[in-house]
Amino acid sequence: MRTFLPLILLWIFAHKYPVLAQANEKTDKPQWLKNYRDYYQQGEVYIVKITNDFCNTYQTYLLDKNGKALTPAYRDIGRFSNGLAEFVPFENSNGLLNVHGYINKRGEIVIPPIYYAASRFRDGMAWVIYKGEMQYGLKYLDTTGKEIYKVPVELFAHDFQIDKAIPSHACNYDCDEDLMWPKDGHLWTLYWVPSRYTEEEIKKSRGRYTLHYKGKFGFIDKRYFVRTPVVLDEIDPAGTFSGEGLERVRYGDRYGFVDQTTGEVVIPFLYESTHKPTLGLFWVKKDGKWGCINRRGETVIPFKYDAAAPFTNDNRASVAIAGRFGHIDTTGRQTTPLHYEFASYFNHGAALVRQNGKYRYLDTEGRPITDRKFTLAEPFEKEYATAEQYGLYYTVTPQGAVRFSGISYLWKGFLILVGLGLVVFWRKRVY
Repeated sequence: MRTFLPLILLWIFAHKYPVLAQANEKTDKPQWLKNYRDYYQQGEVYIVKITNDFCNTYQTYLLDKNGKALTPAYRDIGRFSNGLAEFVPFENSNGLLNVHGYINKRGEIVIPPIYYAASRFRDGMAWVIYKGEMQYGLKYLDTTGKEIYKVPVELFAHDFQIDKAIPSHACNYDCDEDLMWPKDGHLWTLYWVPSRYTEEEIKKSRGRYTLHYKGKFGFIDKRYFVRTPVVLDEIDPAGTFSGEGLERVRYGDRYGFVDQTTGEVVIPFLYESTHKPTLGLFWVKKDGKWGCINRRGETVIPFKYDAAAPFTNDNRASVAIAGRFGHIDTTGRQTTPLHYEFASYFNHGAALVRQNGKYRYLDTEGRPITDRKFTLAEPFEKEYATAEQYGLYYTVTPQGAVRFSGISYLWKGFLILVGLGLVVFWRKRVY
């Protein structure tokens, strides 16, 4: 094993930094290039590095084919891709250190060095990390430096704080720098580089791909844009609480919604609880009260209810204030007064309510469909409901028709006892 260890290390170094490997392979290199040990060729230009004290003192230049410097000394210059190379100057015009930008093959600065980490360009796009007021942020640029997409990191206030970031880079290679954050005993990053296997999975996905790491979730789209960083505590792939093109997710102790196609946050993390959306409306709970929002997050029904159930196809929802139940429609209009002890959902145009311990059925405008009241009753599940009065069972239709359907076990037991008593009495009379 000790015999092969130097060879293994040399192989890893050559693949990570193929500079020396290229130097050995190229036999017709210019004479001036022999002055440099650490270099690699990029078409008609060369990137060379002079190291005086490994990991501490080093300089990097972009040279033309004649060995003429096209740039001043930089800390690092990365590989060219889409005509641009990432570079890290010793300091920028504002005196900032360890900032990243991009140059072209003429050595001209195309994108100023103002970012704190960056990637190579791919398909005309690259990601960069910038510094905000309290957090570092992530956005995507085109080859002119124009912003294509910006990740809304401000929605994730517990993560990516500036004062908790840990810089991470390889010695002598500042372009490999990244920012990490400690979380639950592990290190987190803003951008997640897909593996080759993951890239294939992303291509097969229907529009977004779910990232999962150490119990946290995030979303990346087919363009490899991180739409939601890997910080979510809960997602809802089964759709139990999702709908209307949005998926419910949880960050910390608050719920929000992301687009089911892109994974982008649509409704921020403001809510303590939610119901599955129906009829285009989302019942959500905030500050202990229930209200309704639409898929844009706009309030449609004020947050004033202590309890609420989803709207049914009858355009009604059961709601309660201070222990009194009633119904409203999707505009918030009260259709059943809120003075009942209980109010069920609507189905087939009728709902069950209870007042003073007695049950009755109402139509969508809060009017009784029958004058009959019952001691026990069930909501409409089918085209009829079952109710009980004095141990006698009835079926009730949405039109208010009440039909006798049987007797309770108590009545059956009572009648059996009466029958047995009559038999005993008759036998005594006869014998």
